[in-house]
Order: sequence, then C-alpha cells, then structure tokens
Amino acid sequence: MSRRIVKAGLALVATLDAPARSQEPTPPPAVHADTPQRPGASIEGLADRLRAVEALNERLVERLERTRREGEAERRRHDEQMRLLLERIEDLSTRLPGAPSRPPGPGTLDGRISRTRRPQDGGSEVAGPVPEYETQPIGPEALPAEEAEAPGFLTPDAASLLEGPPEYNGPVPEYETQPIEPNPFRSGAPGLSTIAAPSRLPLESHFGPGFQFQTPDEEFLLQVHVQSQIEARVWGDPNGGAPFRDGFYLPRQRIFFNGRITRPIEYVFSLNRGFGELNILETFLNFHPDDRFQVRFGRYFTPLGYDQFAVRNLWLPTPERSLFTTNLGTNRQVGLMGWGFLFDKRLDYAAGVFTGPRNSFEDVNNAKDFMGYLNARPFQASERFPALRNWNVGGSVSHGRQDQPAVPLAFRVGATAPTNAPQADLAAAPFLRLNRDVMERGPRLLGSVHSAYFNKGLSVIGEWNYGHAGYASPVLGTSADVPISGFYVTGAYFLTGEHVDRRAMVAPLRPVTAAGDDRRRGIGAWELVGRYSRLSLGRQIFDAGLADPEVWSSGAATYEAGLNWYWNEHLKVYMFWLRGDFDDPVRYGALDSRDGVDMFWMRFQLYY
Repeated sequence: MSRRIVKAGLALVATLDAPARSQEPTPPPAVHADTPQRPGASIEGLADRLRAVEALNERLVERLERTRREGEAERRRHDEQMRLLLERIEDLSTRLPGAPSRPPGPGTLDGRISRTRRPQDGGSEVAGPVPEYETQPIGPEALPAEEAEAPGFLTPDAASLLEGPPEYNGPVPEYETQPIEPNPFRSGAPGLSTIAAPSRLPLESHFGPGFQFQTPDEEFLLQVHVQSQIEARVWGDPNGGAPFRDGFYLPRQRIFFNGRITRPIEYVFSLNRGFGELNILETFLNFHPDDRFQVRFGRYFTPLGYDQFAVRNLWLPTPERSLFTTNLGTNRQVGLMGWGFLFDKRLDYAAGVFTGPRNSFEDVNNAKDFMGYLNARPFQASERFPALRNWNVGGSVSHGRQDQPAVPLAFRVGATAPTNAPQADLAAAPFLRLNRDVMERGPRLLGSVHSAYFNKGLSVIGEWNYGHAGYASPVLGTSADVPISGFYVTGAYFLTGEHVDRRAMVAPLRPVTAAGDDRRRGIGAWELVGRYSRLSLGRQIFDAGLADPEVWSSGAATYEAGLNWYWNEHLKVYMFWLRGDFDDPVRYGALDSRDGVDMFWMRFQLYY
C-alpha cells in the first residue's frame, strides 16, 4: 500500500512539472564549485512526508480495529450474562413454591422490572430481567476464564426475596432436638468436591423459614434463625425480703445456625443469652440416612417429657414450661441418641446415653444416664374416628447414677430452666432452697406419662411426672433418697378460627402485618390459655438437713390464665396472670412470710 502511494505521488509531480519546462525554458543555474547539486531533491522530500502519513494511518487503523474487538467482546459478555439470567429465572420459576406457573416473559419477573446499563449504549438505562435471589452468583464457569476475570465483569443486582407460607409437615410434633425446618430431601447430588480441587457451586438464597442459603441441588444448606424474648414481670408484692423484683427481662436471646453438609449430615449450632452468661445453647451433628432411623451426637435437649422434648419454647401456649420441667427437667446435655419415626410417622421414638448433670457441658463422673421416649398417634390415619387423628399418647424415662453439685439449688415459680445463676432469683420466686453444700449423689430415676390432643382450634396437653433422686450433704454427712412427683394440665383455644394439629408456628388468618398483598389484614390470631401445674418433693429433704423447713416449702402449685396474640407468623405477645401457692409458708425475711405470690406477665417474642 505504501509503494502505491509513493508511485502515485511521483506521477503527479512529473505531470505538473513537464508542461512548465516545455513552455518556459529556464536557463540552467550557475554551478558553483562549493555547492553540490542534488537532482530530484523536492521529489524525495515529498516521498518522506507521504511515508510519515502512511505510518500514522496504519497506527490509526490498528487502534480502530482494537477498539472494535474490545467492543465486540464487551457485547458478548453482556449478552451471555443476560442469557444465563433468563435461563436461571426459567429454571427457578418451575421449582420454587409460589413462583409463576410458566416462565416469565423477557425483561420481567412476576411483573417486576429491573434496570441495568449497557456499555455499548453509552450508559443509557434499559429494562432487564431481575434475578430471584439477591445473593445468587453467576458461576465462573458461565464464561471463558479470560472473560470472567476481565476487569469490569459484574453480575446484575437482584430484585427481591421470594416468600411463602411455612411448609406443612403434618401432625408430627416439632421436637426440640430436630433441625429447624430442614428442606425436604429430593434430587440426587453430583460428585462431591475434593480438597485438592474444590468446585465452586452457585448459591441460592431466600427467606422462610429464616434466611436460607443453599446450592441448587440442595446438598448444602445453611439456615440462620433469630429468637428474641423481651418481657415485663410485675409481682403483687416484691417488697420485704423477697429476692425477685418488678422489671424488664430478656429471658432468651438466641441465634441459630443449622443446615446440612450433603444430605445425610445435618448440623445445628446456636448461642444463647438468658438469665445467665452468653454461651453455647446447642451444638450437634445429626446423621439422617432415613426418617425411620437417625443418630444425633452433641449437646441438645434430652428426650424426657413431652413439654420439653416435643414442644419448642417458641410454640408453648404458656410463657414457660411446667413446674417439674423448669426445676427438675434434665434439659440440655451432651449425649449420643438414636431417634426417628416409624409406621408412617405414627410412632416417634428416641433413646440415648447422656452425661447426666442438668443443663451441662461436661460430665464430672464416669456414670452415664439412659433416656428413652415414645409418642404414638394411634388414630392418625383413622377414617372411623377422624376427631382422634391428632391424639398423642406416650411416656419417657431417665435413669442413672449422679455425683455432682446439685442443680438447681433453688426451686422457683416462674423459672425458665434449672439453673444456679444468681440472676434467676431476680425474675422468679423461690419456694425451696437447698443448702449450698448439697450434692446430687446416688441413683436418679425420672419419668413421665403424657397425653396431648389437638382438634381444630383446641389444644389440650397433660403430663404426670414421677421419680426419685439422691441428695447428700458432705458437711453434715447426711443423705436422702427424695421422692418427686408433679403434673400439669394445659388448655388453649383459638378465638379467631385458626386450626392446629400440634404446637407449631401459627399463621394468623388475618395478620396485623403481612409480607404480601394477597393476605387480608386484621386483628391477628387470639388464643385463650389456662394451665394448672404442681411439683412436690418428699419431706426427706428436710429430715436429712438438706434445707430449712422453717423457711422453705417442699412443694408449690401454679395457676395461669392469659391470652396469646399472634401478629403474624413471627411476632407473638403473651399476656398472663400467674398465681403461685406454696404448700408451707415461705419466709423471705424476718417479717416477710408468704403463702404464695402473684405476677402479671407480658412477653414479646420475635422469631424468624
């Protein structure tokens, strides 16, 4: 190309120069000896200038071609992102609950429009599809490596979170020890990643229950839940020598992390701050090859008592569990347990070996406790007796040898759990306090027989507790085998038409506040509740000098009546009156002797 330009220039110069020489012959210039003659000097200069112009043109052409290639690559990246997003939306629209029955049209997701910018349009705004999950990444395998790593490669913003009602699992009790709302186990999984070459799996996220993050094949799942309880306790007469006080309290502030690492391996880790210090609440692994048989190892609620094991504190009709469970229940311990559901989930069972000390993290002796639990719904599939389908009946037992400091040292009305934390005395009324040196020592047997009935808006739960436990005073050198008995009956009924088949999350028919526009707003759900509860210990506790009979009582009973107000699935308000009667007068001071206590109880509970 450069040679053609030079030749054209020389031809033009020759054409213009020839007529001038023919018309006006010019005498040759004088030649001086010291001036060398350079024939054709003007032609060579023009050729140099033309070559410089040619080089500049070549550089401009190269720059233009490079710009065109970069623009084409940017357009391909943008088109590929849009294609992948549309494919993801179409796939999710067929798999997720509450999604449209057919894939959304171009640029829409359930009628919502997003805005994104296209570089080739000079940054102008155009409509584009919105991804269903805010945290869903586009995997690096979607584009070639050199393009995925190019500067400026960004995924579009997500539009919104999908919400749906809690998944219905049938009348099976929501046991405290099972992971919170695990997703159903479905499709098979691809090969697992290895440490040497870990694969990068895309992550989906949504809300309900809790914040959930999982892979598309549902092999890996993380749920994050929060429980917050804020309450006011107003005692009838907190003056005199009584340790309890009117005030505002935070009985439970909890955060839960649970899910699975491949389908058979489930996990739970949670933290709690209540009437005590911040500490681990539960931490365990659950091996889940089949619903009929699972194995759990770690720290969790032991399978003793229906109101402890089968009903989470979130769904209790009353603010707290019975007198027996809050004072003598085995609570959370470290152990190994097999459990599951048999006969089409008409029989629930659990059996395991545990450390023994109540609400403990470590064992202080070599002995271990055995605990077992059975709960049956014999008419669950009955066509002849449909009203009995949600009737539960069963029992539980715990047996082992103890040798550790007594927990609790104080037995209380209005307690949340067995504890020796000094803060517990501020919120609950003690009716029996053991001497500080008392140990649990010797065999301990605890058991219960329970029945629970649910029909439409009605819940009726009753349980009888029995047993005996060895206590000893190293200072006095005395000991006693103390008999224990207790029972409770709870009744609850929804005044606003909601139905229950077990104690679980309640979705009001007309919530006060609702997340979607498809649900009628109203007064929420209202539940009327009443309970009678009793706990008695044998007089042997006084005969052995383990407590002062002139100050304390060996038994107490409570009467509770109140209303539960459910604003929506996540917010619940308890409004209760509690009356506690002591078997013998309790002396909180020289001039403060009481036969009982009264308390107004109001609690706000948030859970998601």
